[in-house]
Amino acid sequence: MSKIKSGDKLRFFQPLSQIGLSRLLGETRTHHPITPGLISIENTIEKEGYSGFFDLPFPPTFPKNRKDTEVLIWNLPDTKIDKSLAKGFFLSEQPFYASYVPDSLSLENFSKYIDKFQSLDEAHKQIFTLPLSYVESPLLDKIIETDCSLYILTGISALFNNQRKLTETFVKLRERLPPDIAIYLPGPISPAYYSFLIYSGIDLFDNSIAYYTSKNGYFLTSDGAFSVDNHPPCYCKYCNSAKPELLKHNEMILKNAIGRIQYAIKTDTLRSLVEQDIHSSVTFAASLRLYDNNYSENIQSRTPIISSAPLKCIGEESFSHPSVVEFRKRVKERYTPDPLSKIVLLLPCSAKKPYSFSRSHMLFRKAMKDGSKELLNYISELIITSPLSIVPRELENIFPARFYDIPVTGQWSPYEIDETKLILLEILKHYPKETIILNHTYGDGYSQITESIEEMTSFEVINTSDSSHPTSKNSLTKLSSTLKEISQREIKSQERSSVPQLKQIRATADFQYGPGTGKLLFSNAIKFKGKYPRDRQIFYEKKQVATLHKSTGFLSVFPQHAQKIIHHSYNNLKFMDDHIKGSNIFAPGCAEADNRIHPNDEIFVISNNKIIASATAFVSGLDMNKMTSGKLAEIKKKVRN
Repeated sequence: MSKIKSGDKLRFFQPLSQIGLSRLLGETRTHHPITPGLISIENTIEKEGYSGFFDLPFPPTFPKNRKDTEVLIWNLPDTKIDKSLAKGFFLSEQPFYASYVPDSLSLENFSKYIDKFQSLDEAHKQIFTLPLSYVESPLLDKIIETDCSLYILTGISALFNNQRKLTETFVKLRERLPPDIAIYLPGPISPAYYSFLIYSGIDLFDNSIAYYTSKNGYFLTSDGAFSVDNHPPCYCKYCNSAKPELLKHNEMILKNAIGRIQYAIKTDTLRSLVEQDIHSSVTFAASLRLYDNNYSENIQSRTPIISSAPLKCIGEESFSHPSVVEFRKRVKERYTPDPLSKIVLLLPCSAKKPYSFSRSHMLFRKAMKDGSKELLNYISELIITSPLSIVPRELENIFPARFYDIPVTGQWSPYEIDETKLILLEILKHYPKETIILNHTYGDGYSQITESIEEMTSFEVINTSDSSHPTSKNSLTKLSSTLKEISQREIKSQERSSVPQLKQIRATADFQYGPGTGKLLFSNAIKFKGKYPRDRQIFYEKKQVATLHKSTGFLSVFPQHAQKIIHHSYNNLKFMDDHIKGSNIFAPGCAEADNRIHPNDEIFVISNNKIIASATAFVSGLDMNKMTSGKLAEIKKKVRN
């Protein structure tokens, strides 16, 4: 389906950030966050914690005394209501309450429903009910082409015991629908499932499970339900009042579950939360693995790679974390060592990040200096670590290398070993055959990885830590003496090696914008101001051309200077006009975006083969090409004519 460029279509929701298939959406004109959220199935007095509520008494009666149209009223602040594109949505032609919404319709009835829905006024204020069986129906195109932006999805709970079908359905659903459509999953859904379902693309739930469990005498917790006569203690105000209110307690559990996820999205830690939560469900644990194994690119492209959030690697799922997989992929495809590197030094990781600040790596550096200061700039350091596999020294300050934390057991899984071998061998292809490999690692896992070099390459390999721990006196002495011996071989080049700072920003640029961009952007003539942990300004001919940010380790390049990489950059957005009005790029202005753009990326806005601005992406390039309304990116700097 081609992208609609009409300026008169404006959906209520828009993506603001993405993690996996989920989006944090806000109301278009006010930017007030509504999803992920909770909807009350009745007009409740206590509206705090709800995204909206249906203007209905409870329980509703069907079909007697049913209104023709039920209204979902958004719970917006008073200061935002007048700016709102729509204060409420209408649920027309369908009964509301979740139990009464049909899970399936005959094709004839679904076609009639489509026709009736299309005849309704103000489609952007209407709620469309989508039975699961018609996700792939061509009839759905008629609704997608309208500016309806909220769909009720029915029938999905039937797949909660079929992990493969559940996973395939969510992926198909999000590929089918534009990214500025919110999905509401009605009915009694356990809050223990919320994080996985939101990660999968669900935006809204309702509080019907609170009514259901309270009516049947069950006490909700964040991960289960207990008899009201025998449950874990709770110290909330509803449980400790003179007359305990079970319904209010159960509602609070739902609100807290949503609030916890909203915070995780805000702090870029949703995936870690999902990894923590899925172990309460065999189905969802298997579904996450299916996402990672079968649809990783779909998830990766919608996961920010520029971040400063802590990355907690809790279990084996973390090895397939989208940010981790993207890091390994970029190191394998985009990292090119300095061409004058003559020695590759393989090192173990450390608990402290960046590695250079750890005691062990300070000892390694001292041993290297003691061996030969003259060789330092000719040494290429590669850190072997789980789950990132290989971290070149030049990239140790970027996400996720500087921000991950993993329990150290000293044990490597066969998959980790095999993947790390592949990446290491791929990196070593960039080095000439006369390169010397110094292996300063020790122990199981490390030995299995490094043995592959001798088995599958012709490099000279010298083990400097094969009999004791890398930080032992014997190992450090051997590292120093080996470098001293190598320095006598006259392996240094007549050409001067690049300084570490230049190697760092070139490698970072390649990682961030695409292979080869670092050398094009930064010549040997550049100058630096500032030292880590401060931002570093980068100058060329007395003009600032870029900044290396302390918070993320990534670059911002002035758009005039970035013109050098216009044909090499993976972060380009072609603009429909030759100049930009305002401070944002909206969907109608996008002619084409590179599919390799991730949310949070610095991108270059191009018109007639000239960069006219740099910007920060709000959404992935894939979704930029699918969106019909809403904000795609925020302008950072414009090129002055």
